[in-house]
Amino acid sequence: MSFAKISIIGNLGAAPELKSTAEGKPRLEMRVATNERRKAAGGDWEDKTTWYRVTVFGRAGAEDGKSRPEKLAEFLRKGHEVFVTGRLEARTYDAKDGTTQIGLSVVADEFEVLKYRPRDAEGGAPARVQVPRPSASADGGSQVAPNDLDDLPF
Repeated sequence: MSFAKISIIGNLGAAPELKSTAEGKPRLEMRVATNERRKAAGGDWEDKTTWYRVTVFGRAGAEDGKSRPEKLAEFLRKGHEVFVTGRLEARTYDAKDGTTQIGLSVVADEFEVLKYRPRDAEGGAPARVQVPRPSASADGGSQVAPNDLDDLPF
């Protein structure tokens, strides 16, 4: 048996796109950027950004009939910080210059918004706000609620 899973925390590089599968089921596609700061060979610090394509699939919700991708599409915007866990897939494509490139895609098992940037009342610059984490994931799996963190033994 083989197993590959990836977890990333990063920011949305653009507004997500709501699309449909060939069977008509909704899927949400987005680009997430992770940033790493490291020392270069010359001793200077450099920033490295890695982009991931993330796809969220889901079934209809019980209350309003909307799927998880549909609900997220209404809420998510460029700049939101997200946590994604899922299956990593490498895909190849032909670049404009004729070379073959490799892209990284993540099919999300778990998706959580960590921070979002709503506009202030005057429509000015976005404010950074912490989003409370749910006590259970959208898939029915359990997660630790923020208030439970004080009870952890470590």
